[in-house]
Amino acid sequence: MNSLNVTRYILSGGFITKASDRGRAFYRAIIGDQIRNAKVLICCFALPRENWVAAFDDEKGRFQLFNGALTMHFQNADPSRFADQVAWADVIVFRGGSTKSLMDVLSDILGWQKNLSGKTVVGSSAGAHMLSSSYLVTDAGPQLATGLGLLPVVIATHYQSTFIHDGDIDKSRVFWDKVDSLLKSKAGGKDVLALKEGDFQIVASDNS
Repeated sequence: MNSLNVTRYILSGGFITKASDRGRAFYRAIIGDQIRNAKVLICCFALPRENWVAAFDDEKGRFQLFNGALTMHFQNADPSRFADQVAWADVIVFRGGSTKSLMDVLSDILGWQKNLSGKTVVGSSAGAHMLSSSYLVTDAGPQLATGLGLLPVVIATHYQSTFIHDGDIDKSRVFWDKVDSLLKSKAGGKDVLALKEGDFQIVASDNS
């Protein structure tokens, strides 16, 4: 789908539908302007298994809403054949949820990472955490935890959101000031991506 051996990563700060365009730019950027036929793998491993089908249908619906003129083929990720599904897909989408749940499922699957070359890989919230070298943990700290390192970046999703403190702006400001200091001191020379809810960023990586 992309230039030979160049993988395109698209990272979202979460709750992409909070964007002013309800996510239109995000879902159109995933497919791109030159593609007329795309195979999309939607991975819901960060969610409870009983929610995978509903989450898949929701994500598929958004792709179709914002790319309605294109031909797209979809598969719902299945741990028992995930590596083969990644090889099949042009686009792999890792939805948000629990970073630990996502990484726990992926840790039992062999060979999937080698099939990412030249594809578009999308990570939203927990999905972005998993792809990164390090990511911000907001329920204890703040502190950084270790991702799979597919991208050499340090990422903070839901950046400057007040949801952690039930909308308390003052507590939230103090917390995010601590986050900024943490990210500055612990980045170790890696790029830092601080993505607000509804924001996304495209990163290219040469996997040759």
